[in-house]
Amino acid sequence: MKRLSFILFMAALLSILYFGVFTGWDWETLNKDKSKNGNWVGAWTASVQSPLDDGISDKGFHDQTVRMILKPHIDGKKVRVRLSNTFSSEPLTIEEVHIAVSKKGAEIVSDTDKKISFDGKQKVTIPPGEQKLSDPVDFVVNSEKPLAVSLYVRKESGPATWHPHSMQTNYITEGNKASSAEWPSIQQKEKSWFWLDGVDVLADSSVKGSVVVLGSSIANGNHSTSDANHRWPDYLAERMEDSDTPMSVLNAGISANKLIESTPDKGESAGNRLKRDVFDQTAVKAVILHQGLNDIRHHPEYSSEDIIGKMKEIIDAAHGQGLEIYGGTLTPYKGSGMFTPEGEKTRQEVNDWIRSSEAFDGIIDFDQALRDPDDPERYLPEFDAGDHLHPNDDGYKKMAEMVDLSMFK
Repeated sequence: MKRLSFILFMAALLSILYFGVFTGWDWETLNKDKSKNGNWVGAWTASVQSPLDDGISDKGFHDQTVRMILKPHIDGKKVRVRLSNTFSSEPLTIEEVHIAVSKKGAEIVSDTDKKISFDGKQKVTIPPGEQKLSDPVDFVVNSEKPLAVSLYVRKESGPATWHPHSMQTNYITEGNKASSAEWPSIQQKEKSWFWLDGVDVLADSSVKGSVVVLGSSIANGNHSTSDANHRWPDYLAERMEDSDTPMSVLNAGISANKLIESTPDKGESAGNRLKRDVFDQTAVKAVILHQGLNDIRHHPEYSSEDIIGKMKEIIDAAHGQGLEIYGGTLTPYKGSGMFTPEGEKTRQEVNDWIRSSEAFDGIIDFDQALRDPDDPERYLPEFDAGDHLHPNDDGYKKMAEMVDLSMFK
């Protein structure tokens, strides 16, 4: 009788394995449906770029812990992190990864600390040019509470894939302090994220997915209050989460980034990084494109047709992925160091096309929101960060308010 029971058990097990392996079951979906916990959604991202020829990204790390602070844009019951070794020619080995609720500065709430594993192992080695997604871990993510992700690197890392100009203070100290609640007083502070390019959460099933903002320094939040999460995608995320169409907002902005040209210190062009920074994001449903002003400023030889042509390529690529894409008009820049009347003419022509062409699935008129009615080539003073190129916190908030959330229903 026992032998018969064993035979029946093995037959049932083989049947399950056969259907799971050979009929293409999605095991993650199966577990999701069984647990009724919701869907995996991108809660945060940082677009990475290649290291510079000098400085901390070139030097890398050795027997050090990097603690990075970030604000998730959606709640969740589980979490997983994505690490990137995209811009390296050497394998990267990270000995230990932890996640916790951030408390103050480099401190964490100690009883929230969780160790992150990769394929069941604490240590992870990421081949050059690749990314690595961690195993899921039970962890309550609250969008109102910043997270701290800590990486300990024992061996020399070599030049580091990174996101500079994070508008967020991050912390570096000697030795393995990945799980430490309080850090030594001797530490280094950096406004950059290293290797970390994504955090996903298992969100409630009511969350539709994520919308990615593909942009440059204005998306990145340059000149917003540091450590305050006052970038306009942050403000938009707050609006989205409180709406009847909850979605996460993923910020794929890079300071000084361009629509057409790639440069090492300013990241790959919007078109060249489209797959990694937009299409490969978790549960992406839509894109907001807000780029082109840096091309006008740095390349007076570019015509409006050049910029519009690249926008059309990105629109076609997004539609090819089944994504809706929304266009943001280019903001004023008169009074900034690289303003020219010829460039202003190009900006106006591009904005006229964005508004009238119906090439995008919808438009967001950032120009109208921020410009001075008495001098439309300039910022309204109350929204000007002072360099006549970037908004201040109030300007970023106004940008988020210009997004019609009904577009995402």
